[in-house]
Amino acid sequence: MHKFAVIAALAVLIAIAAPGAWAQDYITQTVPPLAPYMQDLEEVYGLGIIEGYRDDTFRPDAIVERAELWVAFNRLADVCRARGLELPNDYEPWEATYGRGFRDHWGMEAWERLTKTYLADDRPLPIMMNFDAPVKRIEFAELGVAVMRSYGMLPYDMTPAELAIGQDIMVRQPDGYFHFQGEMPRWELAVCLSRLLEQIAPFE
Repeated sequence: MHKFAVIAALAVLIAIAAPGAWAQDYITQTVPPLAPYMQDLEEVYGLGIIEGYRDDTFRPDAIVERAELWVAFNRLADVCRARGLELPNDYEPWEATYGRGFRDHWGMEAWERLTKTYLADDRPLPIMMNFDAPVKRIEFAELGVAVMRSYGMLPYDMTPAELAIGQDIMVRQPDGYFHFQGEMPRWELAVCLSRLLEQIAPFE
C-alpha cells in the first residue's frame, strides 16, 4: 500500500510539472536553463507572441529579422485585444492587400497591418524594402513607442529612444548603454516584448 501511495504521488508531481517542462524543452534546446531572460521568454512564447524555429530551437543569440519583428508586434496587438485593449483603426488581415501581388513574402501581411494602423510608415515601398534585414534596437523602440502612443499612453514631444528608456522597455547593455544602432538578438526581443506587454496590458 505504501509503495502504491509513493507511485501515485510521483505520478501527480509529473503531471503537474509536465506542461511547463514540455514547453521549456520545446523552445529552449539552445537556451541555458538558468538564463536571466528565461521568464520573459516563456511568457511571450506561451502567449504565442514569438516562436522558435522549425527545428524546435530558439537560438537566443540569432539576430531578429525585420519581418520577424513585424509578426511579433502583430501578435502582441492580438494579445492586447484579447485583454480588452483595441488598437484604433485596426482591421482584419484580409482587408490589407495593397502590397500583395508586388511582393510575395511571409512578412507582408504583418507589415500591412502595421501601416494600416499607423504604427509604421509605409516608406520605402514594400517592393524596395529588405524584409529579411537584421533589426536594430531603434526599430523595436520606434514600434514599441508607436504602439504605446496609439493606446494613448505616451506623449509625442519626445523621441522613441528617450521614451523607450524612460518606460524601462529596452535592455541596458553590459557597458551601461543601450546601443540603439546595434543589432537586436532574439533573447533581447523576448525581454523587450515582455516588458512592453506589461506596460500596455498587464495580466490581471
